[in-house]
Amino acid sequence: MSNFSSADTEQLFGLLSEELEFYAKIRNLTEEQAELLAKDDIEAFDNSLNKRETLIEKIKGLHQESNPLMQSYASFSSGGNKTDSKIDELKKQIRQQLEICARLNDENLEAMKIKKDEHTKKIDEQSAKRKGIGGYAQSVPNSPEMFDKKS
Repeated sequence: MSNFSSADTEQLFGLLSEELEFYAKIRNLTEEQAELLAKDDIEAFDNSLNKRETLIEKIKGLHQESNPLMQSYASFSSGGNKTDSKIDELKKQIRQQLEICARLNDENLEAMKIKKDEHTKKIDEQSAKRKGIGGYAQSVPNSPEMFDKKS
């Protein structure tokens, strides 16, 4: 398409603005998740992950709607036509949010691995204690004759 109308520009701007808002919410949730991991609040962390997944699904829906417009915009701008600075700025801000979210998510994944290792170690220690207690109980006779026998 060699022509990208002002109505197309407005529609694309609206969709990209909404996408940027969703990414800002994802960023906030990802920051919140780091705090929840530090507090070891796994239930709230899980709820936060569900909220983030909902936002990701909404972004996917926006992409289905905006992809044809983005392709037309890219074709229009590659034809030597002047691009819209508002659209270009929104695309830049979205990329920045994505980079921040990816970095924070990587940090959270590392923190989750550490938490997992800590919990696995605690479970292993508890299991070893139970086995020790069980072994002790088996080694001590548990029959009444031991206590009731008269000399």
